[in-house]
Amino acid sequence: MKNIEIFTTADGSLGLYNKELDEIYHDENGAKTEAFEKFIRPALIIGDKAVDILDICYGIGYNTKTAIEHFKKIKSIDCLEINAELVYKSADFEFDEKINKIIAKNLVKPDLIHFYIDDARKSIKNLNKSYDIIFHDGFSPQKQAVLWSEEFISEIAKHLKKDGIYVTYNHSKPVLNALYKAGLNLGKTLVNDRMTAIVASFNPEMIKIPFSDVELGELNTKSAITYKDKNLDLTHSQIVQNREDEIQTSKLDTLSSYKKNQNY
Repeated sequence: MKNIEIFTTADGSLGLYNKELDEIYHDENGAKTEAFEKFIRPALIIGDKAVDILDICYGIGYNTKTAIEHFKKIKSIDCLEINAELVYKSADFEFDEKINKIIAKNLVKPDLIHFYIDDARKSIKNLNKSYDIIFHDGFSPQKQAVLWSEEFISEIAKHLKKDGIYVTYNHSKPVLNALYKAGLNLGKTLVNDRMTAIVASFNPEMIKIPFSDVELGELNTKSAITYKDKNLDLTHSQIVQNREDEIQTSKLDTLSSYKKNQNY
């Protein structure tokens, strides 16, 4: 695959490294472990009801595959991914053979799983349903800000059911602020006192560990100024530069000033 290198992670599962972006798709400590800890475990709060799942930035499918392992009542999975080659290779990457066969079957004849191969900003507008679980697993905003803008996250939120759960690994202030502006309650999952994921929902009862008022206050600082992409068509560089310009003219407190005033 062009610009992609395959490597074996610590738990024996395969990971990918994008040479062009200098970014790994998966945690070196374990790609399959990462999928469970950062996406599946937080989403288990949804319970044992039948679910519709949206997997944004499918990659080679670890989140979707691991979801199939752990959610026994899945009505549908819609997967957004811009790299067609990754999608079609995903059925060949080391995983449970039965699940890989499900992926392969659905690549030919979509039934349980539907793949949308395009810029996720375009695909999200073509979806006409709501989801119980949404995984958002794009490259970091430092590499692909197009996947984390306030407007894109607003579009995602439109597809989340009232009692649904949104899950991401990304806990950067601009992303948290975009989720908050979309009307979502914010929370986090902790394993051994270490934050492993961000969860968000319209229903506060879906959030086990909510953000405190002090943490929410951080979203009203310069560091939480969101990435903007009004028409969902700007480049990464344009989005980043526009945010930098906004920060320069903003009269909001800096994060360090806010923390000092809060005595922490």
